[in-house]
Amino acid sequence: MDFLVNSRKIYSQINQAQNILVAVHQNPDADALGSMAAFCFLLEDLGKNYTMFCLNQPDENLAWIINFESVVTKPEKLFEQDYDLVLVLDSGDLEYAGLKGVLPSFKNPPVVVNIDHHITNLGFGDINLVDPKAVSATEIIYRFFKLLKIKVSSKMASVLLAGIIGDTYNFTNSNTNPACLEIASQLLLAGARLDQVNDSIFKNKSVEVLKIWGEILVRLTYNQELEIASTVVTADNLKDHLSVSDVTDGVANFLNNISGVKAALILQQYDSQIVKGSFRTNEDLIDVSKLARMLGGGGHRKAAGFKIKGKLIEVDGAWKIV
Repeated sequence: MDFLVNSRKIYSQINQAQNILVAVHQNPDADALGSMAAFCFLLEDLGKNYTMFCLNQPDENLAWIINFESVVTKPEKLFEQDYDLVLVLDSGDLEYAGLKGVLPSFKNPPVVVNIDHHITNLGFGDINLVDPKAVSATEIIYRFFKLLKIKVSSKMASVLLAGIIGDTYNFTNSNTNPACLEIASQLLLAGARLDQVNDSIFKNKSVEVLKIWGEILVRLTYNQELEIASTVVTADNLKDHLSVSDVTDGVANFLNNISGVKAALILQQYDSQIVKGSFRTNEDLIDVSKLARMLGGGGHRKAAGFKIKGKLIEVDGAWKIV
């Protein structure tokens, strides 16, 4: 992939487009929301008409990144308007972005731009700006802005930094590299609010959430041979509509930092018929995205997930999927 050539193609399409759809993956994290917000700031500066789309609302702690009241969450609402251009950000495939059955149904097929950093990305766009070596989609977008000499405002800088800090887990994951640290420093110079970013992503655990963590950690098991820690999140753990990412992702990242653990697996009852799995690792020689792909999922080398049909049940003190 020629990053400069594809960046220029994308910018040309943006300038030509009349109506633009900006979409990110379901259950959006700081990187997805930061990517969407940064691009929408650009579209506003260019005077473009755009629509934001995401299947789910974000966690409350990330509401500062984007005004989610104006985000379309129902795919059928997208057919109320024609689009010449669709920007799919931070999503490895169209299904994860909630657009797999939507785009083919548009009366006039739009140009699809795919900007992402997942190693399992399918390259589904008419124009692809995909770099698995980037720590976040917002890193790619920052490089896109700099190459095309687009001014990064202070509000752009904060949302771009949120994506980098969120996906590197505050620069503690092994995917942290000199390039992302340099970009983070440039974003700080551009006016990014590091205190706001850090507080919203990491200083947001309530007593209620920590009590649920306690219930989940009681189920913790450790495979000494494989050096894998695993636990289960039941439907009851989420019955009070607690943030799924606070519970599942929070526990997964916590387990990933336990001494002697090379990988962590969280199994969550996603709905009555589906179990969601989340892998984490800090080991350079382990690629959990390959494990996730074997189970029909995808993600990064260090963080990946999958969904399979089944129910979590406890049998003689052990949890199984049936």
